[in-house]
Amino acid sequence: MVAGWPFGDPNVGWTNQALGKLAAIDWLHGRIPWWNPYSGIGLPLAGEMQPAAMFLPFVLLLAFQNGIFWLELVLQSFAGLMTFALLRQMGFGRATSIVGALLYEFNGTFQAVPGETILNVIPFLPLLLLGIERARTSGDHSDSRKNPREGRTAIVLIACGIGGSILGGFPEAAYIDGLMALLWATFRLYADADRLRFIRRVAIGGILGLFIAGPQIIAFTDFAALTDIFQTHTIGNVFLNIHAMAQIIVPHIYGPLGTNLGNNLLLQIAGGTGGYVGVLSLIFAAFGALTMRDRPIAVLLVIWILLSLGKMFGFEPVMTMMNALPFMKDTEFFRYSSPAWELAAVILIAGGLDNPTPQIRTYLVAVVAGLFLIGLCVALAWPWLPIWHWSSVNLAYMIRWIVMATAFQLAAIAFTTFIWLRIAGPRRQALLGGTLVVYTMAMMMLPQLSGQPPGKIDWPAIKFLKSHLGLQRFYTVGPIQPNYSAYFEIANINHNYLPVALNWSRYVETHLFPSAASQNGGIFWAPFPPMKVGTAIADLHRFAPSYQFLGVRYVVADPGQQMSPSLTLPSEAGQRSPERLYRGDGLTWHLVAPAAFSHLGTITRISFFQGNYGNTASGVLATTVCADDACSSGQRNLSQSADNSMFRIPLNPPLVIKPGDQLTITVTHTSGNHPDALWLPPAPPGKTTLTTNSGEILPDRSLLVSFDTQSNQTGFQRVYRDKLMSIWEQHGADPYYTTSGSSCSLQDQRRNALVATCTGAARLVRRELFMPGWHATVNAHQVAITPDHGIVQSIDLKQGRNRIAFHFTPPFEPVAWILFWFSVASLVWLIVPRRAAGSKTGPATPC
Repeated sequence: MVAGWPFGDPNVGWTNQALGKLAAIDWLHGRIPWWNPYSGIGLPLAGEMQPAAMFLPFVLLLAFQNGIFWLELVLQSFAGLMTFALLRQMGFGRATSIVGALLYEFNGTFQAVPGETILNVIPFLPLLLLGIERARTSGDHSDSRKNPREGRTAIVLIACGIGGSILGGFPEAAYIDGLMALLWATFRLYADADRLRFIRRVAIGGILGLFIAGPQIIAFTDFAALTDIFQTHTIGNVFLNIHAMAQIIVPHIYGPLGTNLGNNLLLQIAGGTGGYVGVLSLIFAAFGALTMRDRPIAVLLVIWILLSLGKMFGFEPVMTMMNALPFMKDTEFFRYSSPAWELAAVILIAGGLDNPTPQIRTYLVAVVAGLFLIGLCVALAWPWLPIWHWSSVNLAYMIRWIVMATAFQLAAIAFTTFIWLRIAGPRRQALLGGTLVVYTMAMMMLPQLSGQPPGKIDWPAIKFLKSHLGLQRFYTVGPIQPNYSAYFEIANINHNYLPVALNWSRYVETHLFPSAASQNGGIFWAPFPPMKVGTAIADLHRFAPSYQFLGVRYVVADPGQQMSPSLTLPSEAGQRSPERLYRGDGLTWHLVAPAAFSHLGTITRISFFQGNYGNTASGVLATTVCADDACSSGQRNLSQSADNSMFRIPLNPPLVIKPGDQLTITVTHTSGNHPDALWLPPAPPGKTTLTTNSGEILPDRSLLVSFDTQSNQTGFQRVYRDKLMSIWEQHGADPYYTTSGSSCSLQDQRRNALVATCTGAARLVRRELFMPGWHATVNAHQVAITPDHGIVQSIDLKQGRNRIAFHFTPPFEPVAWILFWFSVASLVWLIVPRRAAGSKTGPATPC
């Protein structure tokens, strides 16, 4: 119904859904999800952290249909319940606590549903603060000295809050939440009557929480030590452009979720802002900051919000001060701090709503400040600013969203001001709280209107791979995206991992696909910009022995993709902007053929990088390509296109293009009721011109095209094709297990076990990633695993029958499990009611 992204980050699919489901399936089959054999040549699963493989019981929901939806629903509800309990513990009324709970349950970070793993962590911040509040030995709403059970409950809540945050799978968000909780505990410590007891409760809870997450912490630490995560992830000095403030204060002022219109700054804002609050919420938060009865906490929350803003937008000296904290330079604070400052705002709002006195003048001061912020945000988003450079179409689009977003905020402010001035008593509090809830829900609902109808899984292609692949692997340059091999349990050498094993990422960059270095090794999938499918196809030929050695039997590609060399122009695509083509619209690109055409044969097809607006574009895309006086043309129905990908059009007759030829490429949307879009990168060096069919010149823009041939497909044979994908078999792929030395017969081959009968001493090579934690046994006796080609595993075999088994456990996990079960036993001991020694009815000794 509304343009925009239907999700906050594609990692929700690549990581949460795909890898999370594999973890859930492992648990349901009685296996600890240490290893993922289906991505790369095998990679750690729990050690990757983001799949939240140890996040029990929540991760089990991912095993079911629409598991992501159910997980998000449960987490939102859990966040609301914990916020309600926190506000009640702080002494707020029931109605105010319900309002606060709903505001946090529908906060600006949850709007990106489904979203990435950060959402797993959100409920545990209010749970952790609840534990700290329960740990107090004095205060208006503390009775832990009178009731010792409160102290034990506090320890349990703190342990669950810290342990759950870490197990949620997003250490950056857990770390930021922990900083806020530490600041909160410091403020409470200062006012506590028995500081030593308060410290003891918080410390014990914190230690037990770390022990609960011990297996996950050890798995991540072991894996991270084998990567360069702390060298490549140094982003502590990155901050948001000041124009992003408009999106946080006036949500959707730049359009729906993910809107960028090809503008690099807007793309950074869309990808960098992790949440929002809204002007009305800020007005009530400011009112709460001025009137909240718990003054120390009000001061704390204001300090936290100011520190967060300073770090997010790079204001000094906050930036330098915050970066001095351990690990802060490895934390994407500007994006992942939003749940913490959103909760701070919610508590301040609750403090304002719970105030029994009207204080109308204070409220009006907050309203004036809110109106000033709206004006500031409009100035930042002002579409005529030189920083935007909007086309006439995009200018009208931005004006429309600025008007709608600010009108919504002004209407909400006007309505609440009317309630404040004209209605008194409990009715006013109820109406104000209800308005805030509706206001928050309305802002969160907008991204849901960008949802798309569910797609259909290409089960015949998946079943083909499952039935023919065996223990070997496939390589995708298109349709099956990274890590979804884990979802379907078919082995694939592509990956999207952070961190990723250094020996594997270096092998990819030197022996398979050097372009992967552009992503620091974290993404090995050619369609991800700035990598290119044409380059990947060329590298398949160039590094064929390496792909064969790893047992890559099949290559999955778009239906029209050939396993022949191609040429993509421009060679460096850069930041792309969309040009919408309605029926009859077209573009023409004039350029001189570069020298690279000397290595290409006869051109049989041309491809255009296009977007079909969620598979809604209709009609025909036609093209004419001329090289000097020789011309060729073709057309294809857009119903056969895939969104945001190359769309291949056959050319008739085939065309020979020589370096120096004057190229003219025209593409036209000749029919159809729904538009298509061509993604336009910056123009390459040299004399090029891009014009519309009305004669308008599009400065510094070009088409993104690829020229294909049908030559040099030796070594590949197409074995499957449908309208979504084609599957090519690569000849000469090695089996998963091979032996050298004496002759061996291999039986009962499984990924972690086999039987080898050898005539003498031999060596077995297993094409699984070599890394610490792998163990092998031969006839129940431990044997050493050594690397082969520096990347896969090998073991020695003896003459006769060898029953071989492999298993993976991260180093030091036995210690982690001891600490885990100690923590569980301690928490159970704290929860179970007990009596004081020598008393049948007296209370237990206080903790």
